Amino acid sequence: MILLKTKNYKKSINSLPKKDKEFLLKQEKFLIKDIFSPQLHTKKLKGFPEDHVYSFRITRAYRGIFRLNGENVILFAIGHRKDIYQNL
Repeated sequence: MILLKTKNYKKSINSLPKKDKEFLLKQEKFLIKDIFSPQLHTKKLKGFPEDHVYSFRITRAYRGIFRLNGENVILFAIGHRKDIYQNL
């Protein structure tokens, strides 16, 4: 898998606390190996019938959202679990 990060995703990383940024890097390594790794708690999102859009756990409070496009994992959003799904 190849990780691609959108500008919005990169910008959102800066809003994370330092401890969570470090944990995000570990989670991204799991994404490269296996997007359905148990450590990620990956879930397919409803409301995107044609697209393959998933969320993964960064920490208990933060989630990341990505789209699967062939061999590419396109990371496009990070946010607090209470807010992230409303902004899609």
